Amino acid sequence: MGQTLRQQFHIAAAPEVVATALTAPAHMAQWWTREAEGQGRHVQLDWSAHGWRVELDVMHDVDRRRVVWHCTRSNMLDSEAWVGSSMCFELHPTATGTRLDFSHLDYPDAPCKATCEGGWAFFLGRSLKQYLETGQGMPYPDTFST
Repeated sequence: MGQTLRQQFHIAAAPEVVATALTAPAHMAQWWTREAEGQGRHVQLDWSAHGWRVELDVMHDVDRRRVVWHCTRSNMLDSEAWVGSSMCFELHPTATGTRLDFSHLDYPDAPCKATCEGGWAFFLGRSLKQYLETGQGMPYPDTFST
């Protein structure tokens, strides 16, 4: 049985805006990886310099206050640790924007766990936040050299 990785962030943007950034590949390309594409609810993300690919089924509830990514394929960090796991984003309106409660569910006890936790903190807590608050995120590979 897997673990749950949890993190919480505050973003100065409405929940609907945050939900769009979490569900539309064109927006994901502005804060996570430039190599994001999708059709319907299927999203494919690539880090081609490393040979990594993640495929997600992206779902949200009617009011877009809960977004879930279910990982169907992944070799992120040369590991299949994400396959079968889900990433949940609970979006709570606040007086100044949105509190984002993030959970990566069913994460196995894998050697890449600490790296993934740090990655989520950076890409959600810094890049996504900066993208939604200033219009300029820090997606891969812009921030990291290959």
